[in-house]
Amino acid sequence: MEDKELKDKWEKTQLYWDDTDFLNKKANSLMKKRWEKLNQRIFKIIAEEVLNKKEYIYFLDVGAGRGDFYKYIKDLIKKYVGIEPSFKMLEYEIKEEDFELRRGTGEEFSDKNLYDICLIKEVLDHCYSPEKVIKNVYDALKENGLIIITLTNKDAYYKLLFKKIAKKIEEKNVDHLYNFNSKEVEDILSKKNFKIEKIISTNYLRLPYFLEDFIGKLPENFVFFILEFIDKIGRFFLNGKGGSFIILGRKTDEKNEDRY
Repeated sequence: MEDKELKDKWEKTQLYWDDTDFLNKKANSLMKKRWEKLNQRIFKIIAEEVLNKKEYIYFLDVGAGRGDFYKYIKDLIKKYVGIEPSFKMLEYEIKEEDFELRRGTGEEFSDKNLYDICLIKEVLDHCYSPEKVIKNVYDALKENGLIIITLTNKDAYYKLLFKKIAKKIEEKNVDHLYNFNSKEVEDILSKKNFKIEKIISTNYLRLPYFLEDFIGKLPENFVFFILEFIDKIGRFFLNGKGGSFIILGRKTDEKNEDRY
């Protein structure tokens, strides 16, 4: 796909993107529990980083949506800056002194050496130039800064088992301009001078919609236990083949001509 065609497609799907209808009508109860579990997991990663640094942090959230993740880390930060292209999402801005939600894109923002941690949560596959986003994040992070990326996995075991169904779903999700596996994202990060610290394969539990909705309505702690138990089994037998993955990368000073 040509760059202009890709950018045009991005503009049609992202500039006025709003997930309200999806969350209210389409997302089942287990999807929402998975999302909450992911947020809590990312919070723990950030809290550990704050403890190691022994100071509060400047935090960048690329593709921030409404800036909802702020509520998880508000006690750990000096400043939260969210970058969000959708005009619809900007309508929900939080009114706090240490919170800023900017209208913009990861491909175009130009902050330099300001942030301790950057989060790109379920966003990189929606970007029209993922490599440029990663380069800009590298520039925006301070020395030794941490990048956290989460994504759905194109090589999930159930997608490999049911290739035709997976292909139809991919074609239907026109707002996903790319589909990644963890190795592809690892390669982009390494090319842009990030040192990979950890790759976590998650979301191995996959059931028919009505069963997921039933399970998701059970008590949260019990649902989280089930998800983590299935993930541990999945990682043991099919590591890298979960429905999603989390990658942690550390900014390094090593020179790499490909970064540019």
